[in-house]
Amino acid sequence: MCEANAYIEEEGREVLVMEGVFVVKNETGTSGSRVILENIFGEQRVLEADISRVSLMEHKIIFRDPAS
Repeated sequence: MCEANAYIEEEGREVLVMEGVFVVKNETGTSGSRVILENIFGEQRVLEADISRVSLMEHKIIFRDPAS
């Protein structure tokens, strides 16, 4: 499988947001941009965040608060 785990950077550390992510969608609207994550179980999570880094070798997607 090619899924990854999603993390958000908080105070210099990576906090797990969702496991088994296989879809990442970026949406931009009048209130700004957001990222929608979907995992292998069909669960969705919406983040008001920017992608900081993607590591395919580690199966990680790292997000950061756009205000930081």
